[in-house]
Amino acid sequence: MSREILWQICQKKFSNRELTEVIVKMLRKQGINIKKASDDLGISVHRAHNWYYKDTGMTAVDLVKIMRRYEFVRQVIQSALPPEFR
Repeated sequence: MSREILWQICQKKFSNRELTEVIVKMLRKQGINIKKASDDLGISVHRAHNWYYKDTGMTAVDLVKIMRRYEFVRQVIQSALPPEFR
């Protein structure tokens, strides 16, 4: 599945900001802080900080990185997809 298709599907269910909020809540619940997320995903701490505290939505690339790194996020996103995209 391409990144563009994945992002379009997610955008239909949630706004970018809402999707980011849900993912950040999931990360916090697992005890993943800003520093750990930025290290795991290979992004700047500033970028992760913006998701956690400034209600800045993540990019499609960030979403793909999170889904690759964290199985629990991937499972939730995939379960929300329509069957033809799984």
